[in-house]
Amino acid sequence: MPHAFYSSTEYKLKQSVLTRKNWKEGTFDFRYQREKRVCAREACGKEFEVVLSSRNIYCGSSCAASVNNSKRRWTEAVKQKISRSLRGHINPYRGILKTPRIEVICLNPACKKVFIAEQYKARKFCSNQCAMDVIGGQPTSPRAARGKAGIRKDINPTLYFYSRWEANIARLYNYLGIHWIYAPQSFNIGGQMYTPDFYLPESNKYVEVKNFWWRYSMERDQKFRRLYPTIKLEVISKPEYLELEKQYAKLIPMWEYRNSIFL
Repeated sequence: MPHAFYSSTEYKLKQSVLTRKNWKEGTFDFRYQREKRVCAREACGKEFEVVLSSRNIYCGSSCAASVNNSKRRWTEAVKQKISRSLRGHINPYRGILKTPRIEVICLNPACKKVFIAEQYKARKFCSNQCAMDVIGGQPTSPRAARGKAGIRKDINPTLYFYSRWEANIARLYNYLGIHWIYAPQSFNIGGQMYTPDFYLPESNKYVEVKNFWWRYSMERDQKFRRLYPTIKLEVISKPEYLELEKQYAKLIPMWEYRNSIFL
């Protein structure tokens, strides 16, 4: 039981003054002080930094385990006991899994490698590189977002638009009497294909409808303009599109908004 003296107001006030003074002078900065040590494992010798109160003599758990485990000598009886305890358990590293695996032929024509894959994943390519070699050469990536993709019967019963913005621009061209062709040509821009959304024959220019400018989109645009400097390409980005929507949306039937359901 502590002496009553330590609970007195006089003692507490005195200790408060002393503590405040010592903090200002830096006497009580041991919590922040750190020192450099050399790893105790001979083959390492790495220098590391710890607080003064730390008992670590190794730079990490790997060095500590390599030294401490080397001192352990298991008898044959102990090894047999461990072996019996593990008997009947499936080794997760043996490749024996509950999920069935199948042989798949890579769909990249230049590869056609046979690889093993989990059945539920439905993999078509042996690697990301093979996937991009094929997908990157298609007019529109099959991995593109298609939340509002589909056929708009009020525009054309066969054309498949990949976004509501594309569909609205097509409606705008029809309203203004501008002849347009949807994605008529793909351009090779070095290892990948680029297909602008529209071509306007009367003005001989291509139009790209772009909601977000990702790094990929910007690089693709720069490649196209560098490789095809004589071809006109107009980009309708978000500010331009919203201005057009504000001006024409109420005049054009079936204009799609954020939550519209197209038929």
